Amino acid sequence: MTKELKPIAKKKREEALPERLLRRVLEGMGDVVDRKFGRTVEPKGGLTTSQLIERMKRLIDERVRDEGRKGRIAPHNLKLKVEWGTHSEAPPEILKELEHEVLAEAIDHINDHRYRTLAPVKVETEVDIFTTGVSVDPTFGEFEEELKKEDEAKRAVIDPRIPKGVPPAPDVTITARVTRRDGTVEVPLIFKPGGKRLNVGRVSDNDLSLNDTSVSKIHATLLLNFEGTLLVADTGSTNGTYINGRRIAYGEARQIEAGDVVGFGDVEVRFKRD
Repeated sequence: MTKELKPIAKKKREEALPERLLRRVLEGMGDVVDRKFGRTVEPKGGLTTSQLIERMKRLIDERVRDEGRKGRIAPHNLKLKVEWGTHSEAPPEILKELEHEVLAEAIDHINDHRYRTLAPVKVETEVDIFTTGVSVDPTFGEFEEELKKEDEAKRAVIDPRIPKGVPPAPDVTITARVTRRDGTVEVPLIFKPGGKRLNVGRVSDNDLSLNDTSVSKIHATLLLNFEGTLLVADTGSTNGTYINGRRIAYGEARQIEAGDVVGFGDVEVRFKRD
């Protein structure tokens, strides 16, 4: 089942990832990607550095499985999540180069530590409006559920009193107080932390249906992340989504804080946790 990566000679790269990408950025589009990729400037040397690769290596090490005789198994599926704004502003060749660098660095790291993998290492890039900047999430891909069941079985053998599975996070109810021209109504919304996103729009099949001509059919989306932060993102509405009177950019996720007034077109909504 396991597959050991053949040792490969490290390619001698002309320049490190941050410096090469920075040069491309300066030539083509200013410092947009530099800011989005989370680079910082070292006060002494003034050189750009990226923490993305180091974070990925650290996560790979943290998620390595010790399978005894089978060796140490490392995640092989790297999910490269890119913020919507970053994806739309950055030239495709720069993001493609980043993808190649992430893959090469991951393979080098796995080989250097003599890890094994369950499948060839690969990178999957996806655009996510609720991701800030760029992040890499190493996973076991298609083997994730199988490994989870194996872990549960092992724990049950060690201590039969341990309940099977990890209990899901409890649902969170947030009440939306909707103010329209014809009055005010309260709508309870059920969120699963880090789970399903709730749609806001004019038509009735939205999770928060706002029957007003200023609201688009599918106007915006809401998400409660694992940390319990409520986020809103406009999904391409005609009349915009606002927080305390300020319009948020299309595809940009913003936090909704206690007391904020969120405008969907001409409809104002206040969110309150029960």
